[in-house]
Amino acid sequence: MNDFIISADGKQQGDMANGNLSVVTQFLFVSFSECLEVRVSLFFLVLVLYLITLVGNVVIITITVVDPALCSPLYFFLRNLSFLEIGYTSSTIPKMLVNFLSKDKSISFLGCATQMYFFTFLGITECCLLAAMAYNRYVAICHPLRYSSMMSRSVCLQLSAVAWLIGLLVALGQTTFIFILPFCGPNSLNHFFCDLPPLLKLACADTYRNEISIYTICVLFIMVPFLLILVSYVRILYAILKIPSDTGRSKTFSTCSSHLIVVTLFYGSGIMTYLRPKSSYSLHIDKLLSLFYTVVSPMLNPLIYSLRNKEVKEALRRVIVRKIFILTEETTFSPNCLFFPPYTKGAMENQTTLAEFTLVGFGSHPELQVFLSVLFLVLYTVTLVGNVGMITIISADSRLHTPMYFFLKNLSFLDLCYSSVIAPKALLCFSMGHRAISYNGCAAQMFFFSLFGTTETFILAVMAYDRFAAICNPLRYPITMSKTACVCLVVGSYLSGCLNCSIQTGFTFTLSFCGPGKIDHFFCDVPAVMQASCSDTFANEMAMLAVCGFIIVSTGLVVLISYGYIITTVMRIPSAEGRRRAFSTCTTHLVAVSLFYGTILFMYAQPGAISSPDQSKVVSVFYTIVIPMLNPLIYSLRNKEMKEALRRQLRKKGFFPLSSLKV
Repeated sequence: MNDFIISADGKQQGDMANGNLSVVTQFLFVSFSECLEVRVSLFFLVLVLYLITLVGNVVIITITVVDPALCSPLYFFLRNLSFLEIGYTSSTIPKMLVNFLSKDKSISFLGCATQMYFFTFLGITECCLLAAMAYNRYVAICHPLRYSSMMSRSVCLQLSAVAWLIGLLVALGQTTFIFILPFCGPNSLNHFFCDLPPLLKLACADTYRNEISIYTICVLFIMVPFLLILVSYVRILYAILKIPSDTGRSKTFSTCSSHLIVVTLFYGSGIMTYLRPKSSYSLHIDKLLSLFYTVVSPMLNPLIYSLRNKEVKEALRRVIVRKIFILTEETTFSPNCLFFPPYTKGAMENQTTLAEFTLVGFGSHPELQVFLSVLFLVLYTVTLVGNVGMITIISADSRLHTPMYFFLKNLSFLDLCYSSVIAPKALLCFSMGHRAISYNGCAAQMFFFSLFGTTETFILAVMAYDRFAAICNPLRYPITMSKTACVCLVVGSYLSGCLNCSIQTGFTFTLSFCGPGKIDHFFCDVPAVMQASCSDTFANEMAMLAVCGFIIVSTGLVVLISYGYIITTVMRIPSAEGRRRAFSTCTTHLVAVSLFYGTILFMYAQPGAISSPDQSKVVSVFYTIVIPMLNPLIYSLRNKEMKEALRRQLRKKGFFPLSSLKV
């Protein structure tokens, strides 16, 4: 077996049959300047620009959400654009600011891949979104009578969803094409973030095919949207020139000028960076261009759309007059409006604002209440004992202080928490008939259930990746799954869960609830609460389907790809005993994944038309109570190390004589 060490310059070294091989495990960013004064000046300059970017885009998002006059397709797309600007600047600038003042300018291999993925994802999505905005202007000017039907709510959502999906897939392909290349040194990255051209220069293999693939994808997904924008504006210009009055032409063209400036800034710098001939490529010029489109352009966009847009300036004035978010008594706004008028006082005067909800539970089956009370109590008790036992054993036994059991401990904690969010209230409903839950209590229950449930989805994907690293790359396993990497993966899972639950709870509780306030479920789940709303929930349903679909599909793909590699590797093991032992480390996780993903997919990724409340409640019992109870049993009964650890802990406590203790 080869002995691997990490060298001071961030390379993993080992003796191979044909000589020495160095594998880069981190990259080092080359500083803009060795002069401290220059770096400090750049730090404050970029920091100020970044803060202006954040504030400006947050203001644009807030205004377009709060002001009913801006609930139109144009500002729906502008809101998406501002969100993208915040995202893709935040993927590069924080690390750049750290590098300006820090001596350690390194970034891990995984961190570099992650940064490239999100930067590419959000950048390509912006390309497509700018094309959608150009099409929106074309329809508004060239087909004004058909505008409401051609740019309906569903069409806008579809255009936005397609833009995000294209960005997701392109980023996945680009990042994969880059990071399947071997990087064996040097590891100095002459850039301030992990971008495609400088990384290709560091690869120690023939990058011709990768360059052709990347160039083709860039042409397709940068130039095609750009051509759509050009065609749209040619048609717009042709329509404007037919307008007889100068005032009419000026007024019509003013609705496009802001978008044209943004397109010119974004596409100009993007094309100069990625689509110019390789012979004219210069790292210094590339860094300056990258600085422009990653820092300056996102900062200018909200200024362009606010200073050159009369409607935005009027909306900002109205919001300031209302002292930000303090609404008048005459109008109640729906924050998730797309382009329909807000609810007015006259329209709402016969509606009642709910202070609490009523959980129907299994109220249509009164004969089941006692049985359900006993069943939930037994299952919840077993869940508590089993998961607390798992956490205790893993924490107490030093032999289980490995990445696999670190993730398993987090899984047990999540099972413990998200069953505790549901079971106590459900027991009160079944046993004592206390079905009322306050408005804030319902929101809190939904928030924490979504937080822990989504985090568990990501943890299961992380556990699959851990098994892939252990079986497919055993020599690099201590490096790949270091303590820092494990903590980062868990923290990332919790942050993803927090982001999702904020979106889901925020979207759901911006709806109007005007009675009777009955939730046909035994807890505040998103679909059931939306059914109790008296608002149009189409946009919320589409958002929930998109978010849940993305989470389930992305994490599910991680699991499937990991186990695809695992199976391929295991089948190469010559001995049957070796294959059996390798598979045995994965079977418990596969069972847990199948149970959890199966029920979640059935529950949240099916169209609403084919779901029923009774079916949803039965499935919910399974994944909220039964699965958290089964997980510790699966991981203990089918895991030899856990059984040995339990035996050692019982022996230490002296509960059984050593000779009679069999687990």
